[in-house]
Amino acid sequence: MSDAQSKLQRLEEAGILDQRQFTPEEIALVATITDEEIDVLVRLRQKLGAPAQDKQHIKPNIFV
Repeated sequence: MSDAQSKLQRLEEAGILDQRQFTPEEIALVATITDEEIDVLVRLRQKLGAPAQDKQHIKPNIFV
């Protein structure tokens, strides 16, 4: 598994994004996010709870 795929998987498991919606360019950008930044995004999602049902299509949906 590549580093980008590992990061995408962590974000998807946290309910932040659906990697099937990402373009190759967006996947390359995710690869540049540090592990610490991923941790922050995951903690934010945990604190905010699940996104509203009608907002799950928004990517990334960390703030909805």
